[in-house]
Amino acid sequence: MPTKLLNTSLLRSLTFFGMVILGISQTGLAQQDPQLSLFHQNTIFLNPAFAGFQDKSLVQLHVRNQWTGYESSNDGNGSLGTTIVGASLPLGKWNTGLGIVYMSDKTPSGVSQQTIRLQMAYHYPLASGTLSVGLRAGFQSKSFDGRVYRVRDAGDPLINTFSGKVVSESIPDVGLGVVYAGSNWNVGLSADHLANAKYTFSDPSVSMPLAPVYAVHGMAELLLTTSFDLIPFAQVRYYSGRVLPEAGARVEFRDMFWVGGSYRLNDAAIGMVGVSVLNNRLDLGYSLDYTMVNVAIKAPLTHEVFVRFVMPTMKMGTKGIPIKTPRFRIN
Repeated sequence: MPTKLLNTSLLRSLTFFGMVILGISQTGLAQQDPQLSLFHQNTIFLNPAFAGFQDKSLVQLHVRNQWTGYESSNDGNGSLGTTIVGASLPLGKWNTGLGIVYMSDKTPSGVSQQTIRLQMAYHYPLASGTLSVGLRAGFQSKSFDGRVYRVRDAGDPLINTFSGKVVSESIPDVGLGVVYAGSNWNVGLSADHLANAKYTFSDPSVSMPLAPVYAVHGMAELLLTTSFDLIPFAQVRYYSGRVLPEAGARVEFRDMFWVGGSYRLNDAAIGMVGVSVLNNRLDLGYSLDYTMVNVAIKAPLTHEVFVRFVMPTMKMGTKGIPIKTPRFRIN
């Protein structure tokens, strides 16, 4: 295992994240995008600048079942769930990476959401680390099933639009991200939903803007012993005037097994475990959220599973072919 040093840049990064977590307001964040407990595993969903990062080609699956067993007499059948499929491919010859992410988010209230985004990142060596800048663009689709849509207010303009029918619409979706990484740490910023798009469903009375979401995140790998590493991680998200911080850490044994926990402010305490097999090509992760806020109207447990397979790196380039001549023929 390579030796990992806690350098000055890493100390500054950890101090910065500690100040952010302590100084942030304790306000909950409504669910516009899924809040993932294993966000530190799913980096290509976290930030487009991670596309093709560290010359790794990978495919992955991330599934979250929110408030397992949740039921409401006012909603339709089914559970709150999110499925994310992604892939990342480095193009080392040009210091770039490509990625694709597909997300499907469903609720029992007749609302579903799908997003597909292509990603591209440029990785530039800077000082003792790597600066990566990424862009992602695609579409987000939202559909409402008016047969089970939950009306919260008597004057809700959506009553006439959705009543007794299924409607859907797709709008453009654009995001940006930047990451700076050393040998054993990284910090990043991301900004999503920058296209200023709105859902209208062809109804002048309906206007559902896709609000921008901003996030700052970071993680590090600290050497405890020759066999154990400590990996702290943190994330703070912001939109519509609200913030949601979360932070945690995991302990890893010889790059094979890990166990950890985290806390999401005004939401849940989280336990997690993972394993890496096949010479670190197959990574498996699981997390369990225990709801601690508004427990009377939520189911207590949320499950999350993450699977990632790192493929052999494909070399982008050409191979020289020897030219045979009658005079200098060697075979």
